[in-house]
Amino acid sequence: MLASYLLCGLLGAGAGQEGKLEISNPRGTYGHLGAVRPKSKGILPGDVAHFTFDINNLKHDAKGQASYSIAIEVRDGDGEIFYKQAPHNSVAQNFFGGASLPCSAHVEVPLTAKPGMYSWTVTIEDRLSKQSTSLKGQGQVLAPDFGLIRIGTYADADGKVPAPPVGVVGSTLYVNFAAVNFGRNKKDKQPDLKVEMSILDENGKATFTQPISGRVNKDIPEALKILPLQYG
Repeated sequence: MLASYLLCGLLGAGAGQEGKLEISNPRGTYGHLGAVRPKSKGILPGDVAHFTFDINNLKHDAKGQASYSIAIEVRDGDGEIFYKQAPHNSVAQNFFGGASLPCSAHVEVPLTAKPGMYSWTVTIEDRLSKQSTSLKGQGQVLAPDFGLIRIGTYADADGKVPAPPVGVVGSTLYVNFAAVNFGRNKKDKQPDLKVEMSILDENGKATFTQPISGRVNKDIPEALKILPLQYG
């Protein structure tokens, strides 16, 4: 299992920094900067769990910089360490005032992950004020099954630049996802997947009569377990 964190500039309303250090507004998302992911029964092995939260009331220096560390720990249902990131020092620049730092992290769930409940803890330490705070939560890893994973929106076809699910007329927004635990035929060891995408307007009505469809049934390496897919 791998984890990393992605940071944004300090934003938010209110100029005070006298409050207690805290983590607030935790939510899962579809990729970094993505839409909020509805709470579900769990996540499939091979998927990537993205979550975003706010760090409130970090102390700033005279130049508007906040210095802090972030640590992540994940334990399985038996209480054993599944992943641990030691405290990592970071610095964030406050460009617009306010006392809230949007912070994102992601945890990659390996295909071999054991099904069951997992608990996680994120710990933040303000290196200027010497305060620390933690946020705890739980999530479930499901048994392996056919499904779509790693859903997210990107600004580039290579999937290296995450983008919020907001488009501008004339621009291109790439919807990336992947299939996992798909079957293969016995003759040539190829999968046979039909993929469709429908777009709905604000009233829930499809913008076109037939969905955009495609088929994947050749040139897929036998060893490939996670099949990347994309609509632009």
